[in-house]
Amino acid sequence: MKKIIIDGTLCIGPNFSKAEFVLIKRSLAQQKGLETLANLLAVAGNPQRLKILYLLHAYKEMCVCDLAEALEITDSAVSQHLRKLKDKNLVKARRHNQTIYYSLVRNIFTSNLETMFGLEETKERHSLMHKEITV
Repeated sequence: MKKIIIDGTLCIGPNFSKAEFVLIKRSLAQQKGLETLANLLAVAGNPQRLKILYLLHAYKEMCVCDLAEALEITDSAVSQHLRKLKDKNLVKARRHNQTIYYSLVRNIFTSNLETMFGLEETKERHSLMHKEITV
């Protein structure tokens, strides 16, 4: 038996039988959507890309030069970020004359992201990391 100490407390376990662990591991292996979610979180988790997503949420539609000005980065850097977001189906483009406008794609991931953008906790520094949710 391994001794594992977490936050100064000895973890006594395991709490599941070998048969239960077989079922847990099988169930986890069948959760193919977790890989997709991990990829989406990795793309959206970049601070500049998250700011782009937030700006598109707040202003509904923006062009590269407006995003670059707001973020204080180059048009090229914005375009690279937008390409990654577009590849993951998080943003879409619309051309009007010479200008390409970007907006959020409506899907479950962006809808949940928009909900999080609206939370009071999101507006307060570090409060999301320290707030506990009771179920």
